Amino acid sequence: MSKTTLRAAVLVVSETASNDNATDKCIPILKEVFDNLGNGQWEVAATEIVPDSVIDIQKAIRAWSDCEDPINLIVTSGGTGFAIKDVTPEVYSFQILILETNSLTAQQAVSPLIDRAAPGLM
Repeated sequence: MSKTTLRAAVLVVSETASNDNATDKCIPILKEVFDNLGNGQWEVAATEIVPDSVIDIQKAIRAWSDCEDPINLIVTSGGTGFAIKDVTPEVYSFQILILETNSLTAQQAVSPLIDRAAPGLM
């Protein structure tokens, strides 16, 4: 049996980190989680930091999913701010790998990209 490496991407939605990527702590932590707990099955193949913008979120997800060799898993993080421009703390809650994302923007951005929804998995 051959060992297949799955490809993950990390999308951070943050006004602060999109202006200064040195402020992001999520990408290094998630890379470490995939390396240490992924049993060698995962590679973090792509990372991106975008502002609280539906268009920017959609562009990143489309680039990773609508290509010849699509990403197997896209993990989003961010949405902890309360700045005037932030729309992330209000409604949507998504947990993965101990990290929590509260993001109305992510839900609004991702929903139109889904051809067939799987309630409970999104």
